[in-house]
Amino acid sequence: MSSASQAQVDVVVIGGGVQGLVALNALVERDYSCALVSEGDLGSGQTLHSHGYLNTGFGMFGPELPRASVDVVQPYLEERGLQLSRDWVIIPPPNMPPFEGLPGATLPIGFAAPPGLGAVGLPDRSLPKRRLVEVLSKSHDDRILRGQAKPRWTGTRVEAVLVSRPDGEEVVLSAKAVIVAAGCGSKRLLQDLVGQTPQTEQIKHRRVHMICLRAPRGSLPTTSVVAMPLGLMIAAHDQADNVTWYVTPMEMGGPSYDDVPTDAASEVDPEMVSRGWASLLTLFPRLPEIDGLQLGCYAGYRQDVGDRPGNRMCELVEGTDNVIIALPSGLVGPWLNANTMCEIVGGLAEPSGTRPELPGGGADVRVGDAVEDRPDFVWMGWDAWLRNYPHLANLMPSSRSGI
Repeated sequence: MSSASQAQVDVVVIGGGVQGLVALNALVERDYSCALVSEGDLGSGQTLHSHGYLNTGFGMFGPELPRASVDVVQPYLEERGLQLSRDWVIIPPPNMPPFEGLPGATLPIGFAAPPGLGAVGLPDRSLPKRRLVEVLSKSHDDRILRGQAKPRWTGTRVEAVLVSRPDGEEVVLSAKAVIVAAGCGSKRLLQDLVGQTPQTEQIKHRRVHMICLRAPRGSLPTTSVVAMPLGLMIAAHDQADNVTWYVTPMEMGGPSYDDVPTDAASEVDPEMVSRGWASLLTLFPRLPEIDGLQLGCYAGYRQDVGDRPGNRMCELVEGTDNVIIALPSGLVGPWLNANTMCEIVGGLAEPSGTRPELPGGGADVRVGDAVEDRPDFVWMGWDAWLRNYPHLANLMPSSRSGI
């Protein structure tokens, strides 16, 4: 370590996704000197694998998340110039108390609600996720180091974080507190640090599939729909020259996996694609009539705390004196976690009010691409889609199944 460059900060944040960037912003606003370490491009892991929407649990888990979305997160984003879509509706099963009292909503032309069921409006919103990462990282380049983080221990405290940069150089960051906000890498990092803890036992990685569709503007509705009886969610984004749908076959539980890559990518399960496709055609039977439609599919991992999505975690890691774990499990949690995080950090260190120079700060730091911009993702027309997933031909109208 004597040959490595040195810097001293109040807090080191490990993780360059939305949670890590929200943490960085919150701590800097409170005059803490901070460094953020990101192994890859900002937002390139779990963040940009998901479509952009404010996941409030759709009101199923109580009023806290929807209220936080409306009162805290949405004003924060709008103040920073992010455009939020306001067209979210849900088709709930009959007689579900959490949705009583929500305003009624009309599904756009082309949608077909299951018989006997109607739609209600939601406080969830969509947003451009890549733009969010850009906004959160703005003016912080010199506080961000790209590289692999290895905390160094003294007893039950992390006194420093060794950052191995891509160019082979090393930087030692002395810190009073360390925040682990590394998305799907958090569980592995914690296990390497302290072994099994109550926190690591709660972290579950579950596979998520996304069927992607895009068509010229005006061809697809821009309303986002959660069809609970069909187990399907459509997040619609109105782009400059197209409308893009991210269609997710929903699973509340299901098997969990520990061997998860840091970029949260997964192999596609054709059976899950088939299930999602069947539900999509039930909900939007006009789909085969859409001219200029392009399709694609990918799979990744979401990170749940416990047995259902929407739970968050922000607490001191058991067995340590100054390591904080911050897992949002959705796009409202980062801001709620940030408040808790600042309280914990406040009990560990006084803000120094400095902005120390970080060796290599800002070098090779950039915002990642959304998943559909990556080399291994391919947009395709109907004929290529059915060649790639021939079992879906049986679900198509006869005019399309023979393509």
